[in-house]
Amino acid sequence: MSEEPVESKKEMKGLGWRVALSILVGVGWLVFLILWLFFYANNYAWEKNFAIFLLSILVIVGILGIPWAAWGLRLRSPTETLMWKTTGFRWRVYISMVLILGVFLFLIYWFWYQAVPYNIYQNIAIFVVSILVMGGILGAMWAPWGIKHGHEFSHERQGEFKEKP
Repeated sequence: MSEEPVESKKEMKGLGWRVALSILVGVGWLVFLILWLFFYANNYAWEKNFAIFLLSILVIVGILGIPWAAWGLRLRSPTETLMWKTTGFRWRVYISMVLILGVFLFLIYWFWYQAVPYNIYQNIAIFVVSILVMGGILGAMWAPWGIKHGHEFSHERQGEFKEKP
């Protein structure tokens, strides 16, 4: 009987409860949505129901994102560790997280408090413009880093810093 490598055991440690948590949260979210739609959604306008939906997505990302991100950070490859040490990478990651959270919170606020006097097309415009502005800011922020450092971390090279033939 062969013994599992130590590295494989390290990778598997903590995986089971994260998978179980993901399944429980996923099923719990579906149960919440079904109960909300059948028992409570009629009490609110569509805008507030959409705000509740966005809030539920934000809660799921918070519950699942933290343990999975911690697990991923623990199992970083040497290339990924080097990437975190590259100038400008870390603050871009943090700003990206704050910006995405900010857009979600803005949209929740908008659809809960501000959306009622506007028609559905105007509210869709606010949603789309918010996503486009966020994407534009993220693209403008990440493009210079990718142009400068992307070749160092491309999948073809897997962290090898050899000259191309």
